[in-house]
Amino acid sequence: MRLNPSIKLGFLAITLSFTAICATLITSQTTLAAPVPASKAVYHQFQMYSKNAVKSTSSLVHARKYLLNHIDEVGPWQATLMTLQLENLQKIRLADLDQKMYTELFQNVLYEAHTNIGYEQKLTYSSLLKVIKDPTVRKLLQEASDLGFKLETSEGLYYPIINYEVYKKFQPYVKPDIIAYIDIMAAESNQATTSDAAFIITWDELIRRTLEKEAFLNNFPSSNRASAVKNSLFVGYLFYGSDNSPAYDWYTEEEIRTIDPEVKKAYEKAVANRKPNTKSVLLDTVDKILHLLDKSNDELTPEIKEITDHVESLFAND
Repeated sequence: MRLNPSIKLGFLAITLSFTAICATLITSQTTLAAPVPASKAVYHQFQMYSKNAVKSTSSLVHARKYLLNHIDEVGPWQATLMTLQLENLQKIRLADLDQKMYTELFQNVLYEAHTNIGYEQKLTYSSLLKVIKDPTVRKLLQEASDLGFKLETSEGLYYPIINYEVYKKFQPYVKPDIIAYIDIMAAESNQATTSDAAFIITWDELIRRTLEKEAFLNNFPSSNRASAVKNSLFVGYLFYGSDNSPAYDWYTEEEIRTIDPEVKKAYEKAVANRKPNTKSVLLDTVDKILHLLDKSNDELTPEIKEITDHVESLFAND
């Protein structure tokens, strides 16, 4: 039986439509599948760079730049792993670079340069390299800059630290615990807690950072970076301050120590701003201390010390 032309055209249209739909589905599946091998390629390339990064400055520089440019091409698991690998590599190189900088030549040259620039000016590699001529010192500074380290000074010494602010570029791609970890570390690398045994941040900020670390340990007890956060949690700062920024004044002739009004005000603010159902041993303790201080006319008592000593032991490193 022969089909008339109109029926033939109908069948042809249906066939072409079906073919087009199939082609679209195949193309879509191919597009969705592409990131899988691409992510493996990115991960493999990063491992190639990081393999030699412990000993090779250029390899670590390449690894760091590569991750910054390609972390958006992998999944959360691979992004997290590579971010932590980069930090580990930077820590290893940091120890080596720190030792090289801890020489009389480097420290003297940096001190002279910093003096010429002016202590009120922000310490940057570009400003230092403009005035420093010594080739050895210049090479170390350039290496530190290329590796992503910041230069800090404290107690008359100059030393490199990891610039965790840069790690915030990784946060959209890593797992929640590492997002929180980067925030904790960036706060410290942007502004250190202490210098010359004195707080250079406010008591409000000190309390905020301390509670942030406690929250991290509560929320992510099994995190790969839980130990690092615990090691950076100085509960004694919260309760007693530092040597040159004490929470209580020094002993008077009557051996009485009274809390600094600024510290007590910061305690009260932290307790007042506590969110409902917030789990925090440290805030619970601060609340107890405030009640006891009200009873003791703001004096440090054996009871307060007993409570704080016990809480400090809970957070002590094993």
